[in-house]
Parts: sequence; C-alpha cells; structure tokens
Amino acid sequence: MINPTTISEQLLFSTVRIAVERLSGEKATGTGFFFDFPVDKHKSIPTIITNKHVITDAIKGSFQLHIANLNQESYIPSGHFFNVDIYEFEKRWIMHPCKDIDLCAMPIQPLINNVEADGKRVFRIPLTDNWIFSDSTLEELSAVEEILMIGYPNGLWDEFNNLPLIRRGTTATHPAIDFLGKSQMVIDAACFPGSSGSPVLIVNEGIVTKKSGLYVEDRIILLGILFSGPCMNAQGDIVIQEIPTIQQPISLTRLMIHLGYIIKAKEIKVLGEYIKQEISTIQ
Repeated sequence: MINPTTISEQLLFSTVRIAVERLSGEKATGTGFFFDFPVDKHKSIPTIITNKHVITDAIKGSFQLHIANLNQESYIPSGHFFNVDIYEFEKRWIMHPCKDIDLCAMPIQPLINNVEADGKRVFRIPLTDNWIFSDSTLEELSAVEEILMIGYPNGLWDEFNNLPLIRRGTTATHPAIDFLGKSQMVIDAACFPGSSGSPVLIVNEGIVTKKSGLYVEDRIILLGILFSGPCMNAQGDIVIQEIPTIQQPISLTRLMIHLGYIIKAKEIKVLGEYIKQEISTIQ
C-alpha cells in the first residue's frame, strides 16, 4: 500500500463506498466521505457525510475502513481493511435541517472507539472546514476551473485495495454564484449511479492560477457534494433527477447530458452546527 503524501493520494483515503439494503429489498451504492467538525482547538466530531437519498429507507448499510499500521511511528495505511455492517442504517444519520438540502452525516466516534478497543486504529484522511472557502474568496476563482470528483461511479472501485476512483471535469457555473438562487452549482462531468455523495474539489498541486497571476503552491478547495443531474428524454425535455444509487435498466430515450448538480460546501457548515446542537442535547 502507498504512503499517501500528495493531496490527490490523500484523497484516496477520504471516502467510503456505501452499500445499502432498503425496506423494499433493493440494493444500492453511494459515496460517503470523512469530515471532522471542529468543536474547539482540541476536540472535533468525526463523521461520514453523504446524500439523504443514499440512505433513505436503508435497513442495513455496509462500508469498509482502512487499518493504520501500528508498527510505524508515522500514520500510514497498513494495506488491510475491514467491513462494517450497520443495521437500522437510516436511523444513524443526522439530516441537514433544511429538507431541501440533500445532505446528512453519521457521527463515527463510537465506531472508532470500538475499533481501538480491539487493538486496531482506523486510517482515514478527513476533509476539513479549512477547505471550505467563503463566497468572497470563491470570487477569486475563474468561471471555468478543473475539478476532481472522488467516488464509486456505477459502484466501481478498486475492491482489492479498497480505493475509490478519481475523475476529472470542470465547473459549468461560477463557484461564487448560487445557481438558480439556490445553494448549488453545476459541474461538467459524467455522473453515474453510485456517485451520489461524491466530494467535488479543486486540487492544485504545485501551480495555482488566480486572477492575480500564477503562484507556486498547493491548493485544495472543497466545492461541494454531487446530488443530482439533468437528463434529456426523447422529446428533448430536460428533467432534473437525483443521481441514482442503483443500477437498473433505463429506457434509451433518457439520456444524461454530462452535467451534475452539487450542493455547495457551505451547507456542510450548516449541517455541522446542527450536529453540535443535537449532540449537546443528547449529552
């Protein structure tokens, strides 16, 4: 197993492939990613974030976690991983307080504690709120920026190494503008079943282009989370649909048009504040 040092290598260990079984008997897949919500300078709430529609009506959910190498002084993956099965899966998630924002998170500190009690350590590289830029900072970006989307399109992954697929695309709307007046933007990328919940990022390794010029530095910006995309039917009508979680036969008259809608990353902060309130109420 590699020792992840570059940004793109580290992102390989930031997601999980979520497989669910629903009340209807349907089986589906989606993408989740690690995110730690800061509480203070010394404490955070580790979570997995995905779309609400990925875990809706799920009676069971499964994903795999990497194990850290305890024989090394540095924090590196061991190359081994284990499966996690959770029943009453939907109940484990905290929903974004706005019903129209397709976002939810599952606190995983109890899971991490159980793993450590067994003498193991989970290896994960969470995304952080340091990568969520304000709208004023996003204005420094151009309308067209290269993006990376990390996840499991059509449920595909490197099953042998428990690693996701990284795909490229571009922004289709300016990151600083709320598309249609909502907390969302559009990307130009092929979006398939299983990609729901995928984090969408701008990743610059070595060279950063800004309106003010070129800079030698690394940069990572979490733009948002994929949740839906437009399809075109035989009559040419455009219909906005959630990115499905299940592979199933679809009429050839329904065509994806290589665009995806993402929830803006600022909604992660809204979800984080709600999670802190919920947890403090329980405690």
